[in-house]
Order: sequence, then structure tokens, then C-alpha cells
Amino acid sequence: MDLENFNKALSWIKENYTFLLATHVQPDVDGLASILTLAQALNYLGKKALPGVEEIPEEALFLHGSSLLKLPEEIKDFKAEVVIVADAHSPKRIPQKIWEKLNLKAKFLIIDHHIWNKETSFSEEEIFIIDSKVPSTTYLIYQLLKMGNFPITSEMAENLLAGLYFDTGGFRYENVTKETFLFASELVNLGARPSWVACQIFENISLAQVEFLKKVLQNLEFINHGEIAFSYLTFEDFQKVGVFNLSKDWVNFLRSLQGVKVAVLLKEVEKGKVSVSLRSKAPFEVVDLAKKFGGGGHRYASGFKIETQNFKDTLTYLKRFVSKFYERKFL
Repeated sequence: MDLENFNKALSWIKENYTFLLATHVQPDVDGLASILTLAQALNYLGKKALPGVEEIPEEALFLHGSSLLKLPEEIKDFKAEVVIVADAHSPKRIPQKIWEKLNLKAKFLIIDHHIWNKETSFSEEEIFIIDSKVPSTTYLIYQLLKMGNFPITSEMAENLLAGLYFDTGGFRYENVTKETFLFASELVNLGARPSWVACQIFENISLAQVEFLKKVLQNLEFINHGEIAFSYLTFEDFQKVGVFNLSKDWVNFLRSLQGVKVAVLLKEVEKGKVSVSLRSKAPFEVVDLAKKFGGGGHRYASGFKIETQNFKDTLTYLKRFVSKFYERKFL
């Protein structure tokens, strides 16, 4: 751990009163659990903390304190002294409507566990707490709270455990180490209920998400002798279902299929804008593929976004590109 940056972050928390917390576009459980836990901790200290999001996925409403989440239109004239960004390390990953609410003259504290190449800055005063070796951003949030002797309630512990469960796929992914289980054990000692958290994440699939899964399977193709699973969701698919977020990212399901080494899922959530999710099984990494298109993430879980004028042409191009990219690796 970077103790110097942890201590600087704690000083900022002690010295300032107003905080705006943000996470990445299409927020997931790890990002939301991180900003909610921090907001609760700051509120307990008598601070004013607003967690802002572009949207609130239905499947994340089980998180304790979800009523604290503020949509962009609910954040009015709030000039935070400190902006805390969780589960993202680039301004490009912050939703535009949330970015417009940020005080760019504020201090910025960035907490994340994705692979990081510092290419952009948030402000003149910023602290980065980033460690790609830890299993979730909630892991880093917990370390910060522990170092600062913050009170950690059972509800906060459950949020932290939810982030851990989500980003490790229920302890199934390559980012799981012995420290992961020690972290989970400490959260259970603080009152977190593993079975309850697991049920909320893995046994709480909405009918809308089932409709998405049906479409993902309908569009599923296997390329490179079945070693790459490739599927997509069009803008029209999202319109038909009437839901424009995909909190259950079905690319993980594609990754789990027998014989599949790399899974790719294209999502045209906005017309002309395509989000591409990549997952793989060791030793076949996807982060370098994501970087080819300006994206990033983890070695075995990454993604990127591209703009397109013709979705079908983009689909064809990406299938060929991904096939060629891994052709030699599979030999």
C-alpha cells in the first residue's frame, strides 16, 4: 500500500467539509458500493457528502444507503472542496452529466484497482490511490477507513463485501488471493452476511435482464474454432426492452462457456456509440486488446468504447480484428 497517499487522503478528509463522490459510466456494484460506503462514513464524521451517479441500476438498489445516490439534476450548486472518484482513474470514465457538476478547482482523490497508466489529470491537486493487484475498489476503501479509524457499521461492511463479491465473480476470477478471503473474513466479523450479499448479486435477475440474455444468446457466434464467443445488443434491443443499463453484464456468462477462452459483447446503448466488454480465461489476456481502442481494465476483464455510423460494419470489423489478434495466441 502507498501509505503516503493514504495519509494524505486522510488529511484531506479531516480538513475539509464538503465532498462529492463519483464513479464510472454504467456504474456497477463495486463502484456504487465504494461511493455509498464513503458517503456513509463521511456523514458519520459530520461531513456533507453527496454520491452522484448518471443512473441507478435496479439491481444495485439492495446496497445500503442507495437512497443517498443523487442523479445529476439533483446536484444543484454544490461546490465540493474534495471530489472522490472511485473505481475509475481517468476523466474519460466519468459520466458527462456528473463531470459538469464537479468543481474542477477542488482537490481530487482517485481510488481504483484497474491497471493504470497515468495519462490525464483531474485537477492541480490530486491524490491517486491505485493498486491493480487488489480484488476490488471496496478493498481499498476498507483500508482507508481502517487507517482512519472510521466507524464501520454492519451495513457498510455488507456494501464492501458486495463490491468484493461482484468484482471477483463470487471468488471465481483470477484476481482472488488469500488476502481476498482475509478481507471477506474481516467484513463478516463486522456483521456482513455472505449468503445475503451473494443472493442479492447472483440470484436477483430481473425479467428485463432475462430478455437481454435471450438476445445475447440469439446473436451468439463462435469464432476461431469456438475459442472466442462473440455477441451483441443493438440500440433497438435496448429500446425494445425499455431498459438502458446492463448491470448484469452477460459477457461473463459467455466467458463461462466450455471451450471459450475469450468473450466479447458489444452494446449499443446509445445510437452510434458502442461499448465493448471483454473477458477471458488465463493465460489469454484482454487488456492489451482494449488498449488498442483507447480502453483498459484488468488483464482478464477489460473494455472500451467506440463511435460508429454503421453498427453492422463495426460488428464485422471487430470480429475480424479480434480473430486476428488472438489467432497466433491460440496456436
